[in-house]
Amino acid sequence: MLRVENTGRRLPPDLVPNLIEPFQRGTARVRTDEHAGAGLGLAIVHSIVRAHDGTLDLVPGPAGGLLVPVRLPGACRAAGPHMSR
Repeated sequence: MLRVENTGRRLPPDLVPNLIEPFQRGTARVRTDEHAGAGLGLAIVHSIVRAHDGTLDLVPGPAGGLLVPVRLPGACRAAGPHMSR
């Protein structure tokens, strides 16, 4: 499991599910330079997580920002912690 959390404005709960769609962004961008982003980051993460049979949750932070827990299934657990490749 990996958990990523950021800060920012409060996100309306109905907006959050759309953030994994390509080119969708949350509230207005703070950055206005050439690196403002295209809204692809979470769409790419979602595709990778799905390809590995994992789950991606998007949870609005209580004071703003977003909480993103990512869960990926473990490797063969029967092999134990010293698996060979």
